[in-house]
Amino acid sequence: MPDAFSRPKLSASERSFRSRIAQLASGQWFLRGTVSQRSSKCGKPNCHCASGEMHQSVYLVQSHAGKLRQICVPKAWQERVRQSVKDYQEMHRLIEEVSELEWKRLQARKA
Repeated sequence: MPDAFSRPKLSASERSFRSRIAQLASGQWFLRGTVSQRSSKCGKPNCHCASGEMHQSVYLVQSHAGKLRQICVPKAWQERVRQSVKDYQEMHRLIEEVSELEWKRLQARKA
């Protein structure tokens, strides 16, 4: 039977990774995706975009069920969405670190 999960047996770095994952997962928003800045023209002949100064939009883009989907992010939400994407990426990186440590533990047991 496998060992029961025991925090004290973990290295300090792994405890730190797991603690940060728990903080990110429980206390903040997180979003998988990419934030994309886009420029466009609205088509109105007297608009500033007709003379070259384009309108700026921010989109959240992600793949879902094998297809690309995107949504325009309102200005009031742009900073929150950017931070949510950063938090997701950090959490994903930390989960990969913890997984790699567990992989190494499993390899050491087989030897």
